[in-house]
Amino acid sequence: MIIGLGVVVAVTYAALAILLVNSSLIRVPNAAGFTAKEAFPPAQEAARAWQSDAQLVSANASWRGLPPDELMTEEVSWAYTFFSPQAREVRIWSVTPQGATAADTIDASPNTRVLDFAAWEVDSPQVLTAFINQGGRSFVEENPEATVSLRLGPSEDGKSPIWLAFGISSSNRSTLTVQVDPVSGEVKTSGS
Repeated sequence: MIIGLGVVVAVTYAALAILLVNSSLIRVPNAAGFTAKEAFPPAQEAARAWQSDAQLVSANASWRGLPPDELMTEEVSWAYTFFSPQAREVRIWSVTPQGATAADTIDASPNTRVLDFAAWEVDSPQVLTAFINQGGRSFVEENPEATVSLRLGPSEDGKSPIWLAFGISSSNRSTLTVQVDPVSGEVKTSGS
């Protein structure tokens, strides 16, 4: 269990690092945003080409130093993590409108938690809207250098997926976290 949790933490940090590097390369002001659901098909296709038993573990994206209104329109790369039970590996893909690129492969525990894609109804713009409406607008305005990240992944109980939207200020280390149900869009928790 501890090893499995360690792998999930390592994969999450690797995905966020990839996104932070890629998001600084993909700045298209006032372009239509690239949503998690739009980015998923090329990620899933690449994952199934890699391993036919590949299952979704998480989706991640980050925006840095943007005003609240630009979070919805700024094009971003998405990092999708897939797990292959047969290979006992997870692989991360960076996905842009141009396609999916394999970024990293890591050995994994056979107990790696995966997502039920059928339980994913709510797309990233709705999650960003919830974040902005739950204090994110003030947070980003007070911390203009902040990084805002979204993560769709297993909840802490491992039984259901959850969207996690969080802002982190690099100057004063303040944070804001909002959890959103990926089926109903209901805000589950919000706080700093």
